[in-house]
Amino acid sequence: MLTTAGADTIQLAADRILGNIIDSWYENVASFYITSEQVANLPGQEGTEELKRFHDDKGHRIKFNKGDLDFTYGLRSAWSDDAFILEVSVNNKVESFDYDDFLRRLVTHYRHLGSEIVPAPFELKEKKLRYNQIFLLEPSVQAAFAVERRGEGADIMRLSFRVGTPYLEHCFRPKVGKQIIENYCVSPLRTVFAAVYRRRSN
Repeated sequence: MLTTAGADTIQLAADRILGNIIDSWYENVASFYITSEQVANLPGQEGTEELKRFHDDKGHRIKFNKGDLDFTYGLRSAWSDDAFILEVSVNNKVESFDYDDFLRRLVTHYRHLGSEIVPAPFELKEKKLRYNQIFLLEPSVQAAFAVERRGEGADIMRLSFRVGTPYLEHCFRPKVGKQIIENYCVSPLRTVFAAVYRRRSN
């Protein structure tokens, strides 16, 4: 069992990685949007930002607001009953969004991706450990997925992973952690949301 200091170290390392994922995402797409940095240099343009990022006590988020695009992805981590949880979320303002289709696609993604061997770090790859042995969707993808319906506000879809305790220190090394968390926890939700979003918009 981890000491308090060990748990705090894991939390800090996870926050750095999640923040870095959002920052990298922001920097990769910033040239396609009006950013808050640009607005700060253009007096009178307040409120025109199309892309924002946030790092605060709510976690790490990237917000898109351009044309028909209006949604926010979020990443956060926390200890819960001696388990370390990673949560990936996206808000949804699309009316009549097909949550059933979204969940079906998500289950399909994780059925295939979960059985793949993690590519790094060496200690985990050498043991031929699969993604679904390290990032646990318990007791199933369906159970780990939740929708918070907020009436007139945007619904929030959340997917929660419990990180296997024996692998915590391996998963939160800076470069390795960013790679495997993006591959398994973040990218599938982004891919599936984009597919269902486009299908609804067409």
